[in-house]
Amino acid sequence: MSDLYLRSGIFMAPFHNHDENPTLSIERDLELLEHLDRLNYHEAWIGEHHSGGFELIACPEMFIAAAAQRGRLRACRGNRDRPRP
Repeated sequence: MSDLYLRSGIFMAPFHNHDENPTLSIERDLELLEHLDRLNYHEAWIGEHHSGGFELIACPEMFIAAAAQRGRLRACRGNRDRPRP
């Protein structure tokens, strides 16, 4: 039983204030992932939302691609697509 350690992660829901600049909000989210990478977080789950105007990440794949260029943190989509009845 060697190499036992705690793996930490985060779920990022893309909620932001209405009066914030959307570009700066996304940049701040990317900087947060960089900081978490420096803290040795192992993974980040990125939420996908399309409603409200304060949920800015409608395509998590593009956000994950941008995050992948900034560090080693493993990022993936934090939603589950299911069929509609």
